[in-house]
Amino acid sequence: MQQFQHRSPITEHIDHAQFDPATEDEPLGHASPSGMDEGARAAERVRLRQGVMHVRIDHFYCTLEEMVDPALHGQSFVVGTGTGRPNEPGRVIDVSPAAARLGLQAGMPLRRAHRIAPRVRFLPASYDHYQPILQKLKERYRAYSRIVESIPISDAFIDLRGSELKFDSPVAVAEKLCSEIEGLGLHAQVGVAEGKSIAELAALMSRRDGRQGVLYIPPGRAASFVQSLPLTMLLRLRATGTGTSWSEPGERGDRGTEKSVQENEIEGRSALLDPIALAEMVAHLKDFGITTFAQVATLNEEGLGRRLGTLGNWLYRIAQGDDESLVVPDAPPQSQNARVRFHHQADADETCGAIRRLADYLGERLSEQRLKGRSIALILWPHSVHRDTRRLHMNEDGDEQAVAATEETIGGQMLLEHHTDEDDIIAHHALMLFAHYHRSGMRYTQVQLRVGDMVTAIPTSYYPPAVRSRARLTRKL
Repeated sequence: MQQFQHRSPITEHIDHAQFDPATEDEPLGHASPSGMDEGARAAERVRLRQGVMHVRIDHFYCTLEEMVDPALHGQSFVVGTGTGRPNEPGRVIDVSPAAARLGLQAGMPLRRAHRIAPRVRFLPASYDHYQPILQKLKERYRAYSRIVESIPISDAFIDLRGSELKFDSPVAVAEKLCSEIEGLGLHAQVGVAEGKSIAELAALMSRRDGRQGVLYIPPGRAASFVQSLPLTMLLRLRATGTGTSWSEPGERGDRGTEKSVQENEIEGRSALLDPIALAEMVAHLKDFGITTFAQVATLNEEGLGRRLGTLGNWLYRIAQGDDESLVVPDAPPQSQNARVRFHHQADADETCGAIRRLADYLGERLSEQRLKGRSIALILWPHSVHRDTRRLHMNEDGDEQAVAATEETIGGQMLLEHHTDEDDIIAHHALMLFAHYHRSGMRYTQVQLRVGDMVTAIPTSYYPPAVRSRARLTRKL
């Protein structure tokens, strides 16, 4: 069992209802004998915060270029890679609204864009100017939730279940975020729904008159909303449909081996749905007179799956308003922490109860963020233990020197065989650590539980598969 090195605790107490997502050590609050009021508040918070918020910012690079040079406003211009010159190899990064009306779009070669619209102005990308604005956007997103999935270039999915803000409705949160983005000189479209795909469709329909807009799809209304849209809306999607190339659990061979368990647990590299495949599917369905989601909803899911592969099953579920896609955080944190401070000297039984509360809280938090941890660490603050220890520190010359320090905590950590997010497993190992370090008659003022060695765990059942693995489209249904 490896001894845990103590780190300086945060001295200022933060109440449970006022978590700071940026802090690493998050106190769970003072231990209370009754949790009924907290349970009622938690249930109300879950009811209000269900939903995924999609932020879409069109013409991001071109808007920033207009901020630098106001004379570009209203003109047709494109931003390209490299020098941006149409007579050199490169691609279009972004197009202005006027250039988009001429048929230009991001991703096409610069030479092709010049052939289509030779009078359009071509500009090189100024990444040094874009990066500060992108950083401010990400900071805005993280202020609204712990669960944020960034989408190139400036879009994002924000899971409201990870929000620590107090709000009355998802619409109020979305409108506030829109106003903050407007303060940066950008124009955002925001859609809120239960899943990522429908949230992006809602964002596309949120603004029609050029102003910022918010469209909220309440639970139970997703099917009626989606079935009012044409299938051509799929061609405008650019963020949903991320998935992995995994097989379902059990399809890789022996599930009992450690290797196959880790392959099914840990996130692989994901990719966006292929826009060419979506365009082929929409054109294929159009050949048979199917042009709306409402028509797709009347079809047979099994038949769609046979003809279009698993992409057809995904389309059918979206047409039925069944969108269970989850927001996957950009990068897992190194650890998740929670701590309880006692008003008095707690005995062993009360400390064990606090450890159970900490395990329940961390398990719920890991589950909502789609994270799993492997190391369990327990830190205890005994009431009367003061031991002098010696630590090695680096001096100004780069040499190690021993410095005496007062150690006021005890504890340790253990490494599990597999990553987990189950509160029972976390509590079991945390209590094992407590039993190892506890001595008879010892009382405690604080207890902290930490889950480390984090990985992102993604359930694979709700994601569309890799589009290139589907069957080839046929001309007959």
